[in-house]
Amino acid sequence: MASLRSGGAIAIFSSVMAMLGGCASTYAPNELPPPRDFSVDDMAVGGTGGNGGDDLQAPADLADAPDLADAPDLAAARDLAPACLDDGAGDGGVAAALWMVAPASGSLFAARLRGGVWTTLPATATTTAIDDVALASVGGRPLVAARLHDNTLAAARPDACHGGFAPLAAIATAAATATRPALVGGAAGDVVFRGAVNGDQRYYWARFDGAAWGAIATEGNFLSALAPSAVRAGGALHVVFTGSDGNLWDGVPQATGGGASTQLTGNTSALAPAAAVAPGGAVHVVYAGTNQHLYWLVTSAPSAVHDLCDGQAAGCFIVTDAAPALAFGSDGNAVAVWHGTDGKLYASRLAGTQWGAAAAISGTDTTTLAPAIAAGAGDIADVVYVRSDGTPRHAALTAAGWQAPVTVAAVALTGAPAIAATP
Repeated sequence: MASLRSGGAIAIFSSVMAMLGGCASTYAPNELPPPRDFSVDDMAVGGTGGNGGDDLQAPADLADAPDLADAPDLAAARDLAPACLDDGAGDGGVAAALWMVAPASGSLFAARLRGGVWTTLPATATTTAIDDVALASVGGRPLVAARLHDNTLAAARPDACHGGFAPLAAIATAAATATRPALVGGAAGDVVFRGAVNGDQRYYWARFDGAAWGAIATEGNFLSALAPSAVRAGGALHVVFTGSDGNLWDGVPQATGGGASTQLTGNTSALAPAAAVAPGGAVHVVYAGTNQHLYWLVTSAPSAVHDLCDGQAAGCFIVTDAAPALAFGSDGNAVAVWHGTDGKLYASRLAGTQWGAAAAISGTDTTTLAPAIAAGAGDIADVVYVRSDGTPRHAALTAAGWQAPVTVAAVALTGAPAIAATP
């Protein structure tokens, strides 16, 4: 039809031009122009074809175009490789950063602080609620351990293809804990946790080699109803805990089970202690006494214990109704954080052997959940906590002192947070 219509149009146009005395065509009005010769019989032997070979020869942009032959974005595109997401930083998500995780309704919340900016990562959905979490950097990448509501002990690594963390999976068949686990990073990861079956108060230990979890060892000499604190010092894993007898202990897990423990004589508590390793390798411990005062010791000399108010001005008032948190800042000094009896958070810094005055770090915020502290995001130290309305908050200690807390994300969390720096 298109050809007939074109012919009709030519005929009409020719007739009109004839009436005007012009000539619009060199062929008869009712005829079509001669067809172009599209034969290719002589192309096989290098001919030019009935209409010239140029329009039938393979154009260079189709024959040898590199974007269709070996284009790197199609042949071996990075975003199609196993490590298919580098979160925009070009580093696979492992550059220096501070990671935060926390329980949320039906999921694991995750966020990352880099360059002073918090980025909320995709949540990891869970079929069983999460009660507690722990976080550490293993091989330069974060590893999360979580106690689910049914006491299952599960763990996960970041999901490089989708952001956030991969689905949580039990570290072993029947692995269960009744309290928050302790997780220690490094070239390998170590988790220490209290048992859960039939009121089991023994601690257990398992190692993650970067790819899989090893066998779980029963540390039968470590008995406690409370959560453990664990650190790596001198290449050895140390577990600092409040025993079932109320005394503080320093234990070294053994792969064969049992565990070797040393009592930190003269120190008792009804709450779990906090432990951290100084740049020189000494293990420092801060704990709440039965009188709610905070005390400090070094495990190599446990009898030299000090109230954090020792040496401070009269009227020093450092008391807590919850387990404290402890970390060494990027300046090499210890920072203790605790929950005040007024529901707010406070901190004190160690200079030599003297603790400083308590500083209010949560502003007007109150919380009922334990805070978490770490260093490594460009600040001296960073504290994250969950405000009483469920909002995650961040207070940074800089060279100018404690900064006003800021909101990490506009979400509602259901449990205490954990943080760790990478790499």
